[in-house]
Amino acid sequence: MQAIFNLPLQQPLPGAPLPWAGVEALDRADSPRAPLQVAMGQLKLGIRTEQLQALLGSCVGIGLIWKKRGRCALAHCLLPECPQMADEFGARYVNQAVPSLLRLLGATEADYADIEVIVAGGATMLNSCSSRLQIGQQNADAARKHLRKHGLNVTYCRIGGKCGRTMTIDCATCTYSVQEIVTNQGAAHA
Repeated sequence: MQAIFNLPLQQPLPGAPLPWAGVEALDRADSPRAPLQVAMGQLKLGIRTEQLQALLGSCVGIGLIWKKRGRCALAHCLLPECPQMADEFGARYVNQAVPSLLRLLGATEADYADIEVIVAGGATMLNSCSSRLQIGQQNADAARKHLRKHGLNVTYCRIGGKCGRTMTIDCATCTYSVQEIVTNQGAAHA
């Protein structure tokens, strides 16, 4: 919701209702914004004051930060590869996400050296012995493979393990953070 007010610059009388009471938010450049959530199978481009964020388990997040152009992009990949989908724009599969991210940024091969790459997620969320069900590891392997294939160097990588992560890219500062989601498994239940 956006609200714009043309109010005189004076203090309201004590006890008088504020003219903006009940308004959910003002669209101001200096107000912090909630991060744009990048859901499974999505990719998003962020600019200026935006933040991109993905909640990752066995999915893998691939973030591209292009400081020179002030552009950032994040893909939330659900599965490793699908040969039939490789040329389609999207992020459901890692092999379609990498070229899609580059197209979304507007980067050419000559620009790849200027792009910072962050990879996170790929956790083992199911306690299974079957390697076929280790989707997290397969996603992580596919991310490495397809980033190398496009000549992109990974700056930061936090993959594997048994817990989820939150990946956030701050487009205003061209920085990122990856935080593990810790649960209290040993806590007593009432």
